[in-house]
Amino acid sequence: MKEDLLGRQVVTQYATRDALVTASATLTNGTNTTLISGDSDYPLDILEITFANQSTASAQVTLKDDGTTVKTLEIPAGNTLELAKNIPILQGRKGGNWTLDMEDITGTTVVVEAVLMKNR
Repeated sequence: MKEDLLGRQVVTQYATRDALVTASATLTNGTNTTLISGDSDYPLDILEITFANQSTASAQVTLKDDGTTVKTLEIPAGNTLELAKNIPILQGRKGGNWTLDMEDITGTTVVVEAVLMKNR
């Protein structure tokens, strides 16, 4: 626990700096793409994830935890969609990969960036 300047106990929502990792991936076709490879010591829980569609067509992107679908999102054309949940998206087990899949749409590019936390 930490204390603020007035001596009140404060619980922080996120872990210390060394427990946070970032990841990014670019989707340009229907090929499954790794967002981040698994950590053999810790599950990597997603704190925030952003999908930026740089194309003129909407795109459906699937977020997967070690091959299991977690969320399927429709990313509007020329827009950004951000998921910053009050609780992390928990990874099923340590060592698993977070991956992304998108339908094969010619000329469509979606950039995905995430902040993850090493957890126990």
